Amino acid sequence: MIKENLYFQIELTARKIRHYGQTVLNNNGIDITIEQWLVLKVIMENDGINQIQIGKILVKDKPTISRMVKSLTEKGFVLKENTSGDLREFLLKLTESGKKLVEFLIPLIEEIRLKGLGNLSEDQKINTKETLLKIRNNIDS
Repeated sequence: MIKENLYFQIELTARKIRHYGQTVLNNNGIDITIEQWLVLKVIMENDGINQIQIGKILVKDKPTISRMVKSLTEKGFVLKENTSGDLREFLLKLTESGKKLVEFLIPLIEEIRLKGLGNLSEDQKINTKETLLKIRNNIDS
């Protein structure tokens, strides 16, 4: 039965997390997706990162990252900086409005995390992280 399949349970949980997070953003008038939030967070943590590096961190393909970066650039949250002369290669930085958005979102994102993880013990959180890491490592090997 599909509901008893562990992979299905993992995917279902991931979908519920994304849906809940998107609902919180929408209810707060935030015009970005949860996926775009992740891109902003990665850029904030890695000023001057490129799209390929973001894709590796978030396990997303190049076209997906390109679309998200384009949207975030058009909204004024991300600045593309060309340093190599190659028009296809950009370093990404947050604009001032991007930095303000990230700072505004951090408590909302924490609220989202607390909703899902709130009643788990520290041991349960650690065990879950370790289990998920083992699954990813199994796939990578």
